Amino acid sequence: MPTPPHDNASILAALKPVITKYPHITQNEYDALKEVRPARATLYRHFGSFANACAKALEMDEGDVSPDEDSTALASRSYLVEQNSRLSRALDKQRNLTQVFVENCLAEIEKLAVRPVRIPAADEAPEELDFHSLRSDSQVGERVDSRSVQGLSVYNATLYDERVKRWTEKVALFREQDRRSLGLNKLVLNWLGDQVEGESIYPGQAFYLDLHLTEQLFHSVEVETSSILTLAAEFPRVEIYCVSGNHGRIGKKGDHSGVNFDYLFYRALKSALSRQENVKMYIAESPSMLVRHGDFHFLLNHGDNARGWNGIPYYGLERMFRRMHDLFGVRIDVELIGHHHQASNLSDRMIINGCLPGGSELSINRMGVSSRPSQKIYYFHPEHGINRETNLYLSDPVRLTADANGIYTAVV
Repeated sequence: MPTPPHDNASILAALKPVITKYPHITQNEYDALKEVRPARATLYRHFGSFANACAKALEMDEGDVSPDEDSTALASRSYLVEQNSRLSRALDKQRNLTQVFVENCLAEIEKLAVRPVRIPAADEAPEELDFHSLRSDSQVGERVDSRSVQGLSVYNATLYDERVKRWTEKVALFREQDRRSLGLNKLVLNWLGDQVEGESIYPGQAFYLDLHLTEQLFHSVEVETSSILTLAAEFPRVEIYCVSGNHGRIGKKGDHSGVNFDYLFYRALKSALSRQENVKMYIAESPSMLVRHGDFHFLLNHGDNARGWNGIPYYGLERMFRRMHDLFGVRIDVELIGHHHQASNLSDRMIINGCLPGGSELSINRMGVSSRPSQKIYYFHPEHGINRETNLYLSDPVRLTADANGIYTAVV
């Protein structure tokens, strides 16, 4: 066996043919190579890092080095530039794939016969408020079998349809009963992600689906288009603000495939509603969206970036909220989030939405938590802010009954 090199020059000489042969090699891939090479521990000991050792091993033309510039620093910089170029090319490829997917989806949406509805006239009222509703965590495609969750919940695509219909009817009812005194001529929908359930978010998810991912997308577009057109016939103006959630991603967390089905859903929904003149839709290109309504700044985010266990991470959310003022350079008055499936408020500054499924196998059997399906609404004054906040409940409360043997849960 060849004697391992000990001096820097010999180590770099032995490393050079390896990184030349495998220019895109990662540290783990380097460790897995069978051929003779300097150990990565040796590279760290002599050069501080794997990347720095690779940079020093690269050949440099003498003309590329100015007399007053350190050649090692220049080599390292050259290596990083090449690495960034490779990452940029990979990112462009993912963006192109996403764009192709979006264009194909939109082409199919264009085939839908979506007829615009008549725009109602605005109502004059003593007070002019806007009607805001949060929409999030529909989890379309999730299947919850009541037998596996002690009868505490049930959910599927048919129940999603029914709960969206119930939400639509309740929003229209609130507008009808309050418009003469409060106006409510503008409906603002804050869509906070997890419209779809996804397919590979957690191990074994396939056992809890009744629609595959593409069906989740198109079924969502069909149901939500009908709902919004119904409300566009009730409200003179409809504004929709959208951020994506974690269930829309493709692959496991950290894969960064560049495709999020929540984003595709929003794009498809916007295309389907494009002929409805009183509906305006704004889709975030990043995880958060900052929106100004009147004198107030609203921050929209799915809410999965603050972690907790067995419930809502109140302290983590509060700490993160305090940092937002400095991050954005403006005072954030209200943050709207979903993800946690439990309708609640953190002081007067953070509104957490409910969900459509209610309890799931995960929340009930592993966390001991369930909730009644709901979505939050509130009225808004441009100078005075939020008032009349409430939860729209979308299913009746679960009431367990015992069988002839006194057993409340499913048995065979």
